[in-house]
Amino acid sequence: MRRDRYQVESSIKLNQLYPASQVLGQIITFKPSPNKAIVGDNAFAHESGIHQHGMLANPLTYEIMTPELVGVSRTHLVLGKHSGRAALRHRLEQLGFTLTREELQQTYYRFVALADRKKNVYDQDLVGILPDNIRERRTAPVSELD
Repeated sequence: MRRDRYQVESSIKLNQLYPASQVLGQIITFKPSPNKAIVGDNAFAHESGIHQHGMLANPLTYEIMTPELVGVSRTHLVLGKHSGRAALRHRLEQLGFTLTREELQQTYYRFVALADRKKNVYDQDLVGILPDNIRERRTAPVSELD
């Protein structure tokens, strides 16, 4: 990754790192630790609000390599009690909801209350905490819910 600094070349096929790790995990029936760099399930996951905001502004802020480079499909912003408004707005927009600043603030209060009670907040939960008038303005098809 730091070719300019270390001036070393290798023939490693980086895009095969994650898939090879997954195959190995199936063979030995032991997956890597979720927090293992590059190949762990959480290697490209972010729940902290400041990390999520940084990732949305510039992914290289917290990741020196793209997930695609090592065979992972994408970065995952985990919505939970440490998430901020930027990640909540981003996910709601992906689901087809555009909120005003005031609507986002009210939804964020509901989101935090829900995230304090639940470990994982899913797309259906997000839609459920939205007021009816916002749900009616949805621009994306319902089939896009995870």
